Amino acid sequence: MDDGLKTLLAMFKGSYWRSEISVSEEDISCAKEKGYLFDYPAYESHADSLHRLNSIISKIDPTDIADAFLFSLSTRKLEYRSALGSYYYAKAVREHSFMASHNETLAAAAVHCYLCGWDAWQTSPSKFELLYEGYNRYNYERYKFGGVRHAYINYALFDLEQFTKLPKVTPADEDRQILTQILSCVDRLNNSDKVGKLRDTIVKAKIFKSNKDEVSVLLDELGICGILTGKDYPSYDVYFANEYERAPVEHRNDFAYPVNRWYARDGINTEKLKEVFGDGFIDH
Repeated sequence: MDDGLKTLLAMFKGSYWRSEISVSEEDISCAKEKGYLFDYPAYESHADSLHRLNSIISKIDPTDIADAFLFSLSTRKLEYRSALGSYYYAKAVREHSFMASHNETLAAAAVHCYLCGWDAWQTSPSKFELLYEGYNRYNYERYKFGGVRHAYINYALFDLEQFTKLPKVTPADEDRQILTQILSCVDRLNNSDKVGKLRDTIVKAKIFKSNKDEVSVLLDELGICGILTGKDYPSYDVYFANEYERAPVEHRNDFAYPVNRWYARDGINTEKLKEVFGDGFIDH
């Protein structure tokens, strides 16, 4: 493993917020040089972020996004997996005015858009924030889980910019077989089962090297791109739900929208499956 990546993962290991994990300045500097750690981002307006988002999307071939996701399945290179959710979320973001919070105090602060998830970066971040927030946290989530915050444009921007720096990859037949087996797990469910049961079924089947958290994120992404969605709660390109509309019905459901509203009876959106990954997958 690259020493820079080791430093990134070590920083967030255990109770890092209590400073129990120490990383040397030399290691941090080396990790920055290798592109694993970053300076805290400068403030960028909501409008400028949207403009930059559109610019980066226009430079990306969706075939490369699909190939990277598939490639990640057998290799477990999760930094390649993350881009799928970010791309299809970002692509669905339309031009819009800043959507303030329903809470008057938060609305007055105007630091978060409740439509696209834009956040204002701190202009005077603390020492802790300089090291553990911003792009460093984002990059940790990319490498550790395959991303977490795909439906927030700050993350999507960072994720897609990093994606363009990765070497292009070609998935193997094994990768396509893995995705087919993952989707086939839907057939093992009862109509009333939800995405948590699908995740547990996939993990239990031991289709590929992974863990519960990674599979959860993978299913989140398949929801964002429209493959695992229901008619009432479609993907963002069909209806762009704001943050107040994304919460699951159940308190314990911690999946992302829209897969957090998916039932097994909704099945697989085969049109989206073909649109995203092309032919050659299971047909339901």
